[in-house]
Amino acid sequence: MTHRRASAAHRDDGFITAQFIAAVAFSLLLLVLIANVVIVQYARGVVRSAAEEGAQAGSRLSATQVDCEARANEVLDTLLGGAIGSGVTVDCSIGATEVSATVNYTFRPWLPLIPSWSGSQTSFAVKEVVPS
Repeated sequence: MTHRRASAAHRDDGFITAQFIAAVAFSLLLLVLIANVVIVQYARGVVRSAAEEGAQAGSRLSATQVDCEARANEVLDTLLGGAIGSGVTVDCSIGATEVSATVNYTFRPWLPLIPSWSGSQTSFAVKEVVPS
């Protein structure tokens, strides 16, 4: 009878290993998904900062659309380099009384089957005028 129990115990060896590997794989997948969401939130903050900086740079009296876009792109290049920054574009518009800087973005996910994050951020600033 002890021989049967011993052989039954040997047949169950190794089952915990498969369960452990599946649990670790699922945990790592979840960790990558959470890290991807954190990175996207950071990137959205950078996009907001770039739009605000671009609008502020374009609001100066002698500033042009090129100045606005250059400042926004400088912020993006400094804080959002690499592959994640490749789907970001800047467009500035300078009117008589206000400046708008729009940053459009598409962030690609790290894993397939997850949708891309897309959107835009627009910031406005009052244009400086010559005092009368």
